[in-house]
Amino acid sequence: MTGMVLAYEPENIKPGWVALVVVLALAVATYFLWRSMNKQLDKIDVPTQQEIRDAESGGPSYPRQEGDRPREEDLPPGS
Repeated sequence: MTGMVLAYEPENIKPGWVALVVVLALAVATYFLWRSMNKQLDKIDVPTQQEIRDAESGGPSYPRQEGDRPREEDLPPGS
């Protein structure tokens, strides 16, 4: 390859300002994506191990939310 004639000299090639701007833009975009992902993950309500065991054994269940329909077992007899 030493006998190849190149249109440029390899020692004259340097990164330019455009490359710096692209790298910085990628870093800023990554930061905002990371922040958004953390906000979305914070919205997830993960049950504890005790809540999972209670649900499987038929024990206490998750707290009822406003607007939930009453379950059959929560209604008084004869309703």
